[in-house]
Amino acid sequence: MSANPTSRRENLQYVRDMLEQLKVVSGAKEGSILGYLMDLARLEAEQQIGSSAETSKKQ
Repeated sequence: MSANPTSRRENLQYVRDMLEQLKVVSGAKEGSILGYLMDLARLEAEQQIGSSAETSKKQ
């Protein structure tokens, strides 16, 4: 079962946005491991969004 590329991109954008909001709500301090992990996950989502955009252009 393959996901619709538009739906996948929208889901990744939602996850990226929610991670930023969760970081604020959690009160993660600058330099904390929690903040670092959320930033890392947000960057991964952004990379996946970029990858899905590249794939869409090729099709």
